[in-house]
Amino acid sequence: MSISRRQFIQGSLAAGMAGAAGVLGSGSALAARHDPLNEAQADFFKKFDRNVVLLPSKYGGYVQALDLAVPETLAWYNYGLAGVNMPIPHRIAAMPSADPYKGFDFYQTMQPPGTPYVNENSPEWRDRGDFKMFKMRYDGSGKQNHIEVVNDIGVTMGMSLGVHVSIGVGENANKYVAFADGQKDMVLITTIDDNPKIVKAFRADYDPVKRQLHISHIFPDATTGKFDYVGRKGMKTTHEAMLGEELMPADPTAVFVDAFTWHPTLPFGAILIRRLGCCAIVDTRTWEVVALLSTAKGAPDNFPLTRQQGFTWTFSVPSVLTPLHEAGFITSGEYFCACNNVLQNNIAIYRSTDENPLKWKKEAFVEGFGDKYLPLHMGNVPDSRFAYFTMWARKPNNGYICKVDTKTWKVTAKWDTGPDPHTCDCSVDGKYMTTVYSGNHGGQSGLVILNVETDKIEARIAVPGGMHDHVVVPESWEGMKFSRSTSV
Repeated sequence: MSISRRQFIQGSLAAGMAGAAGVLGSGSALAARHDPLNEAQADFFKKFDRNVVLLPSKYGGYVQALDLAVPETLAWYNYGLAGVNMPIPHRIAAMPSADPYKGFDFYQTMQPPGTPYVNENSPEWRDRGDFKMFKMRYDGSGKQNHIEVVNDIGVTMGMSLGVHVSIGVGENANKYVAFADGQKDMVLITTIDDNPKIVKAFRADYDPVKRQLHISHIFPDATTGKFDYVGRKGMKTTHEAMLGEELMPADPTAVFVDAFTWHPTLPFGAILIRRLGCCAIVDTRTWEVVALLSTAKGAPDNFPLTRQQGFTWTFSVPSVLTPLHEAGFITSGEYFCACNNVLQNNIAIYRSTDENPLKWKKEAFVEGFGDKYLPLHMGNVPDSRFAYFTMWARKPNNGYICKVDTKTWKVTAKWDTGPDPHTCDCSVDGKYMTTVYSGNHGGQSGLVILNVETDKIEARIAVPGGMHDHVVVPESWEGMKFSRSTSV
């Protein structure tokens, strides 16, 4: 009896798979999620079960979903597949999922290559890439995990923003997602469904002559229902203000809007304004700007509103004692923390429990960072006992991660995790803090896992691609309160 070449190959593969089954057992590497049973590292990493981490590679152009309990990459997606020439995946936020191994949604922003570390980029890169906002989906329900684009939100809305993205929590849970950008000084709030709708948009402009900040609602075209800010349209500056460059020469109206962070218990959000060292508090029931916090030490608690006309709020900003970079709320909502840098390297602590944000007062400052280290990012734990902060430094200095007691507002631990440290995000059980470092987008890079109780570095995982951001997929909307939406 003769057999064809195809029949021979098919039979050989079937026999091989049958033989391999006895060797691999339940831990088959062909499963959608690998079971590391009998592997040397299995007992150690199983304590990180149910923690899936999203890691966007800023210069690699891709995002990966990492299972900390194996560890292995569950799936990855290169944004070149979405038609972006030289994608720069920048900021990321994940929706909650009761079983992240089966599936979850997340949001990704990106910016043109001329933006980050512009002086290190070759000139031919600078007309490539684009501002993008994607809703993405991880699907682990089949035999082959995959990540796909659900919606190109920038195109859908007519507005593309490239910096922080954050998902509503507390009274705003399961409703909204916010996008921001410091080259356009805009914030966009949309619904979280697969075909999102515009909820509200803001633009911030500074008048250097009158020393006033204008924050305005902006509206889509009445006929198209869209804005006209896709791609590079609407840019004030050619590149984003890099870390520590909040006072760089720029368009005089520029203020470098960076993010919108959500209060975990009250109906408020904060627009972070880097260049002027202030944060605009927005009532998310009416989308009115109700206060402008002035975060510098020695400054008043807030800048005064001088005029409201139509949909524009004008505040007097007579002087800037320091710019800031990031700011956000601790999990309980009791405090709002602002990372001042460049002129004052400290962290301002506001009590943020009053339902009138004009009554929020600075109660403390976390200090002692000197001139070298710039407060950058913030991470939360479920019980609010501690807050973690990134202290960034210009190369060749490494920077470090520090842990702060929220009762005393004193640093209790610090770690030199690696060069160019970036974001912090807590494990779903609150026992571990994860953090990434990027090696200035070309050197050492990795993910470090810190034990919240013992302060021990539990693990270091190789993460190629220079991660500028990351997020642990939360298990619930309550878990979102200590994810990267109340703080960035």
